[in-house]
Amino acid sequence: MTSGIGHLTSGIGDLAGRIGDLAGGIGVRLRDAARTRLTLGPTRPPADAPATRVAVARARRRRRRAVLAAVTVTGLVAALAYAGRSPAPPSNRETSPVAAPSDQAPADPVSPGGPLLDVDLAPLPGALSLTALGTRDWRHWGGTGADSFHRKAGGTGEIQDPGGERLEHNAGACDLRWTDGTPTARQEGTRAGVFQRGAGKSFTLGVAGSGDLRTVRLFVGTFSAGARLDLTLSSGGDPVVREVALAAGDRFYQYVIRFRAAPGERLLIKWQALTVTGAQNDGVALQAVTVS
Repeated sequence: MTSGIGHLTSGIGDLAGRIGDLAGGIGVRLRDAARTRLTLGPTRPPADAPATRVAVARARRRRRRAVLAAVTVTGLVAALAYAGRSPAPPSNRETSPVAAPSDQAPADPVSPGGPLLDVDLAPLPGALSLTALGTRDWRHWGGTGADSFHRKAGGTGEIQDPGGERLEHNAGACDLRWTDGTPTARQEGTRAGVFQRGAGKSFTLGVAGSGDLRTVRLFVGTFSAGARLDLTLSSGGDPVVREVALAAGDRFYQYVIRFRAAPGERLLIKWQALTVTGAQNDGVALQAVTVS
């Protein structure tokens, strides 16, 4: 809009200039005529003198009109120029408020698609609820003997355990709790688990796929051993491997596994002792698994 007013102002200014030039020319002619009459002195008016006086009067009127027009145009130009410099009035239209930052966590960047498999090592706090972590299913080993286990009452049954020779321990670094278990319905905190002695011994588990993204938390440990976690999908693809170096003492870990497999396929988990320091009970330990 400001550009359009500028062009209009320029055009009106040019018009005012031309009108001023015209008025100036008429004034010059009238002055020249007056000087001529004064120089020549009074003469006998010609026969057409009345017509000449009328023409002069008309010329004077035209000059006055031209001057008035120039003054009017000049005022209009000044008014338009001032309007062009004036700031635009504030808009009465309401603007949409800016949304406040959201505290909601961003959506999972993994969209539905083909097979997926990855794993992270998470810190292990002093206590965890299997009920809260295993919204679909969970399983805990030990507590009432080497062959004992607890599971989520009404769980999906996605966790598969082929069993095998095991020993019980109570050396866990984290109190595991639940409120929806069977055969024990409620547990306020246990550090029990199972383990196997010697290098090469392992635990193998499976978790059924459904086509959706699943999160599996695996609670395992080592007793003066080096160990390796192998994760694969039964449908194939590259395995995911994590190792812990040989070290003396008891160590426990929480692995957070995300996977997606088609119905009928499985996540395969293997936790194996690679080396041991040589004591009688050195090996690998298993405590719990949750699925959400």
